[in-house]
Amino acid sequence: MTKKWNLQDIRPAEPRKSRAPRPMNTSNPSINEETVSQEETIEREHIPSIVIEDGTKKESKRLVVSIVLFFVIVGGAVGLSAIMGKTELTIYPEHRTPNISAEFTAYPDKRDGALSYEVMTLETTGEAQVKASGQVQVEKQTTGKIEIIKTTPGTERLIKNTRFRSPDGLIFRIQESVVVPGAVKDSSGASVPGTIQAEVFADEPGDEYNLPAGTNLDIPGFEENGFTELFKSITARNPQAFTGGYSGPQFQIDENELSTARQALQIKLRDDLLMRVENEKPADFIAFEDAVAITYNQLPAVEYGNDLVTIREQAILQIPLFQSQEFGSFLAKESIPTYEKGPIRVDDPTVLNFQYTSPTTSSSIIANDPSLTFKLTGKPLLIWEYDAKKLAGDLAGLPKTAINNAVTAYPGISSALVHITPFWKRTFPEDPEEIIIIEELKEL
Repeated sequence: MTKKWNLQDIRPAEPRKSRAPRPMNTSNPSINEETVSQEETIEREHIPSIVIEDGTKKESKRLVVSIVLFFVIVGGAVGLSAIMGKTELTIYPEHRTPNISAEFTAYPDKRDGALSYEVMTLETTGEAQVKASGQVQVEKQTTGKIEIIKTTPGTERLIKNTRFRSPDGLIFRIQESVVVPGAVKDSSGASVPGTIQAEVFADEPGDEYNLPAGTNLDIPGFEENGFTELFKSITARNPQAFTGGYSGPQFQIDENELSTARQALQIKLRDDLLMRVENEKPADFIAFEDAVAITYNQLPAVEYGNDLVTIREQAILQIPLFQSQEFGSFLAKESIPTYEKGPIRVDDPTVLNFQYTSPTTSSSIIANDPSLTFKLTGKPLLIWEYDAKKLAGDLAGLPKTAINNAVTAYPGISSALVHITPFWKRTFPEDPEEIIIIEELKEL
């Protein structure tokens, strides 16, 4: 609709200033007309002009610009949110903190309902100089332990001093008679050899009998007497190195000085081995420092100058290792009445105090023991385990609400919380790697 304008809207209603009439040029009337015309033109130029615009069109343009800017801003925000979006899945696993104070027995082999362990062995040698007071002739025989193995059924008795022979022909004898068990069938029908351990000593003195661990031995008496089947079915090997054999002169050292030097050397060797335990044990195993068993072997001394002797010592460290999940599940079974099944880890094993029931265990070769008995005390944090990678794979591409079913499918999970950005997304990412899993513990 076209707006009607009043004359007063166009020009201000002010009285015009009167002008005195200019004198007429009677001699040249045309000049008078031209002058008047120019003056009127100049006067009109000084009159302000007013532009009349249609306000409806201007408002429409502003609205269009505003709408375009809105969609650019919102679209940019949406795009940035999509790029910067992430999915966080907070898992609250089951956990307990039982009070442990009990004596346990563990075995080197797997047994139903029992705790098992593996033995890690570390060795090192060291030396120190002490003052010598003379030399003496020394004759020592090598000693050690062997594991006798029988691969056929039926027991076999071996009398005292039965000979065992190394691949190099060195002879060792058992100190006492033993009965070697025969092979048996396991649950799958496979044959399991019978084994027994026995103490042995070298037939003669000398350090050449100090054989390394894992040396295979046979019984030459069976071969010499024609018992071919027994010769083939009964063999032996030494789990640990044979030590102690020596033949020759040995330096004499003052007993007090020797004792002090050996004690300092043994402490140094022990510290060196303890530092290696944490670095060399498998990542998924638990080791307790107080479970360490160390044995020391004196090696032959050697001359160092005119009146000095270099004493040498060998230290053998053995420590039982417990598989982390098996150890945690065993503690849960023994201390939590409501525990049924499932893998469990011990959050910080160092809160547990470990002590052997027999004090002599810490200075023995525990690899030769049929079992270990010890006491554990403390309040460890036991956390139920779950397969985080499998959980992420199960949820990939599913609606956000799928977490409710997932929690019930994983007994180790108490509850879970999902946070997905941007806010309008209602599904987990298709790629499981994009699901960030955070573990937190709820107060009990």
